[in-house]
Amino acid sequence: MGGQARVSDRAFDALYTAIIHGDLEAGSRLQVRDLAESLGTSMMPVREALNRLEEFGLVETLPYRGAVVKTFSQGVCVKELEEKLQQIQQALDAQDPAGFLDAEEAMLTCVFERAGNQTLMSFIRTLWARSRYYKMVGVKDLFETGNVALLYDEAAQFVAGATTQDENMALDALITALKHAEDGIRAELG
Repeated sequence: MGGQARVSDRAFDALYTAIIHGDLEAGSRLQVRDLAESLGTSMMPVREALNRLEEFGLVETLPYRGAVVKTFSQGVCVKELEEKLQQIQQALDAQDPAGFLDAEEAMLTCVFERAGNQTLMSFIRTLWARSRYYKMVGVKDLFETGNVALLYDEAAQFVAGATTQDENMALDALITALKHAEDGIRAELG
């Protein structure tokens, strides 16, 4: 763990990397003493690193078990996703851009919150709030050009991927939606 960074930062980086790469699997107990020994540091930097990892939603502290690598819920809010997809369709039918954006954000929130990472959700909500005007412009353009079916198709593909736990399908839907948003922004700026 060489380098100029603080010892707790290096411990955080090492543990974060081990979790992300699967070297520390979900449910693994994180014994402070053992981790400190394997990282070649004292226990205090490891405790600080574990606290930060808990803030990131990657570690949780359980009664009588101590810190463990967080196990993510595979359960998806299927009924809620289907309801949000219906709300998306209703907003599109009503030519209601704000209603569409509200339903789309609620649909995505349903899935993103399953990660249990409040820091991430706070960040995402901030991005949504800051980009709401631009998203509204893009959605209104799609309403004007009659391309609203595209919005429904992207949402339906995401819901299908999420409810069947087909991460590639869900990710493809998100990437497609981002690509369409990028194309729209480029057209507006062009």
